[in-house]
Amino acid sequence: MQAQGKAISCMFLLNDTPGVLIGVRSDLADKVKTGADLKGLKLGITAPGSSTDTMARYYIKKARLGPRDVNIIAVGSGAPGMVALEAKNIDALVYFDPIATMLARKKAAVPLFDARTHEGSKQAFGGVYPTACLYLQQSFIDKNLETVQRLVNSLLKTHRWINSVPTEQLVEAIPAGYKTDNTEVNIEILKASKDLFSQTGLMDPESAKVPLAVLSDYDPKIAAAEIDLSKTFTNKFVEQAAKQLK
Repeated sequence: MQAQGKAISCMFLLNDTPGVLIGVRSDLADKVKTGADLKGLKLGITAPGSSTDTMARYYIKKARLGPRDVNIIAVGSGAPGMVALEAKNIDALVYFDPIATMLARKKAAVPLFDARTHEGSKQAFGGVYPTACLYLQQSFIDKNLETVQRLVNSLLKTHRWINSVPTEQLVEAIPAGYKTDNTEVNIEILKASKDLFSQTGLMDPESAKVPLAVLSDYDPKIAAAEIDLSKTFTNKFVEQAAKQLK
């Protein structure tokens, strides 16, 4: 947004990592062990220009492959991607939970990396990749300081709760439309994905450089812009929330 001349800022970091995986069909796992091994294969993403497209292309380039070395195919998000992989219409897939857990349970895919964890994020992107956040227009922030503080207080309280209660309790709290009908699967999904949720809500200035590197590599306009990362986030509301919620 800054590259487009728009001023928005992250108030609270929701996810420390993107929670994304790139996996290959199990029958190819003995041949495809690294990004470089994707050469000549079909890789499924959700849609062109999506986050899965951005991350996949960065990972491929990091593996020293050219843009035409891998056949990137849009297969949609969620179940359609899993179906395409199992039908062998594609050889590899960029995916998230719950598909990650379902594929693992079926032993249908083997991950090349798993960015549901910090280590997996570092392996794929060279560092921890902060992903989701509460971000607001700077003009709104300036005029609504109390509202912003209350929002951040609520999110910090929520994240502290997420990181302190048993996984089973988290599953019970999730509305029916956001989980499967299988409690055991839901627990497995949340256990695998719990590390995504920031424990503090604070943005690490060094980690903020990682998505900038990935997006700059993907979008020439961002690469050409003089991005001031310090204006893309602030930790002052989270720091104040931590004091108020002691």
